[in-house]
Amino acid sequence: MSGQPSYDPYDRAGREDPYPGYSELRDRCPVHHLDVPGVEVDRINANPIVARPTTDFYSVARYADVTALLQDNRTFASGQGPGPERLVAPDGVGMLIYADEPHHTRQRRIVVAAFQPKVINPMRPDIERICERRLDAFEASGAPADLIAGYAEPVPIETIALVLGVPAEDRDRFKRWSDDTLLALGGDAEAYERSYRSLVELQEYFSQAVAVRRKDLAAGTEPPNDVLTHLIHAEYEDRQFTDEELLMALQILLVAAVDTTNHAIGNGVHLLLTHPETRELLAREPDRWGLAVEEILRYEAPAQALFRTTTTADTVVAGIPIPADAKVRVLFAAANRDPAAFRDPDEFRIDRDPSEVRRHLSFGRGAHACLGAALGRTMLEIALRTLLRRLPGLRLDPENPARRDLDRFHTRTWATLPVRW
Repeated sequence: MSGQPSYDPYDRAGREDPYPGYSELRDRCPVHHLDVPGVEVDRINANPIVARPTTDFYSVARYADVTALLQDNRTFASGQGPGPERLVAPDGVGMLIYADEPHHTRQRRIVVAAFQPKVINPMRPDIERICERRLDAFEASGAPADLIAGYAEPVPIETIALVLGVPAEDRDRFKRWSDDTLLALGGDAEAYERSYRSLVELQEYFSQAVAVRRKDLAAGTEPPNDVLTHLIHAEYEDRQFTDEELLMALQILLVAAVDTTNHAIGNGVHLLLTHPETRELLAREPDRWGLAVEEILRYEAPAQALFRTTTTADTVVAGIPIPADAKVRVLFAAANRDPAAFRDPDEFRIDRDPSEVRRHLSFGRGAHACLGAALGRTMLEIALRTLLRRLPGLRLDPENPARRDLDRFHTRTWATLPVRW
């Protein structure tokens, strides 16, 4: 593919501000082919359940192409996993984002039942109390303080503990399990080993929790009205999750809910603190918070990209041939800044038309769209609104600049976000 930009997703300097690179891809090379550097080939193929090496992949940048790709599951499959690795599910089937048809539909229908509004909405007051408690501790620590470690990270962990019906005191273990799993995507052998150990611990933990729920049910005890209970008992076409399926689903839900939400909170705080006019508008017109959440997600997608794998047929995207069995990187963040889909896409504006801003792809699209999108939006809005109400004088620490986490291949987040109030 001659003349294509020298785009390198592994370049740490480029991860500091990836958007100029995305713009160049959309303008000059909407489907970019990368021969993975040798050192990265060794890293991403270190996982013991990799089927065979990944030595190259394609990146798709334009909104129209990304949207079409996400809705074409026959051509772009998910069974090899959302990272650059070609994974093989231990059970040969996979789960949700790691699964294809005919299994994916059944799995999704069961999980969707657990995330219905009648399950999530009653938890809003509890999520608000979680935010208040974390701010009590954060405020008591005194300024300056790191908003990521003190608020953005613990709020999603405690919330998912609530949603899954497990004690909030286990949040430290939850955080470690989530981090280890995410860093293993495209990571090295050490990251995979750490991820495996965390996965075993996670499965043991949830195995015990599920056994307790089943024992209580057999004894006639009314189970809690939470997601874990619904996952145990929900069914589709007269089938429930096996214990193995249930454990795989819980792992994915834990990682997705905790990791992406804490990134979104950090991104949202930084955007609002660097756009004081937007913050003032929200204070005057709180009805705009719903659209503000959508614009934060569009402007700074927490998950910048995920992978699909082409199936047995060659295909063409934006006039560029992609061979069968290729790994394809779907650039949500590039699509979210596409001027063909959004006016002034590089401006952060909460006064966009609702029908425009809600077209963003930060929760994906199609059959594999994020199941926890409603919960993610709820957590993000409550966390930001509560923070700015409690600390109206919140500002970035001028003596200690915020620092991006450049070690993450898939996500856009802050390692530290020092603030004063």
